[in-house]
Amino acid sequence: METGRGTEHRLAAIRQSTQVNLEVSSMKPLRWLALLLSAYCTAAAAQYTATVIPANPRYLEPVYVRIDPPSGSSENIYGARVLMIGTAIEVTYQFLPEIGDRPFDVMLGRLPAGNYTVNVHRFDDVVATARFTVAPPVVAASFPGGVPAVNFTDIWWNPSEPGWGLSVHQGPTNELFAAWFTYDAAGNPAWYTLQPGQWTGTSAYSTYTGPVYKTSGPFFGGAFDPAKVHATAVGTATLEFSDASHGQFRYTVEGITGVRNIEREPIE
Repeated sequence: METGRGTEHRLAAIRQSTQVNLEVSSMKPLRWLALLLSAYCTAAAAQYTATVIPANPRYLEPVYVRIDPPSGSSENIYGARVLMIGTAIEVTYQFLPEIGDRPFDVMLGRLPAGNYTVNVHRFDDVVATARFTVAPPVVAASFPGGVPAVNFTDIWWNPSEPGWGLSVHQGPTNELFAAWFTYDAAGNPAWYTLQPGQWTGTSAYSTYTGPVYKTSGPFFGGAFDPAKVHATAVGTATLEFSDASHGQFRYTVEGITGVRNIEREPIE
């Protein structure tokens, strides 16, 4: 026959055993859930793809990487951080843990000629890799040159003459298109385009000259009718850049000749 002390020891052992079993039983589902979630996220991350756009970039052409999550992904990408070490470009994306399987584009930059590798990171893990080559630049055959070493794409203005400016776009083949937004003699808004043209020198000054057109077309509030679009040549213009950020705009348009100092307009 057990004494009172023996009964107490037995009851204590039973209570301790029961508590341990309960804790183990309650931990198992959580542990299995964590393992399943980890396996799912790892499997989903492994299916990411990285695509370089354009596939064969030209010298100093903007390059992007498209991060494409798998269908039904639980990661909705909303941002990314880009780091370059040598010729390796490391992209770490930011995401919210929710349903999202839309591709996300990240700009890598305008790159010089060479071979590059892009690694897409999910935290510290690389989940996708892409490789690409940037073609070497075209070089001028002789002096005074005809291939600029600077891309002049930007908004150009004169800070002491606010209200007018030039929107310049220079493509990877160095072809240039410029839209001049200004005012006519009555003070009404007017705009012209400089296109196409050619580089006539890139030594002391990078100089681009071409015809200027005035364009009319259908009212933006109605149906667009391409038959109403008309471009009329109204003069010539020259962009003469003294450095990467300053230059002059010379024009003879609709019988008016002028010269304007211009510089890149900072937009931050």
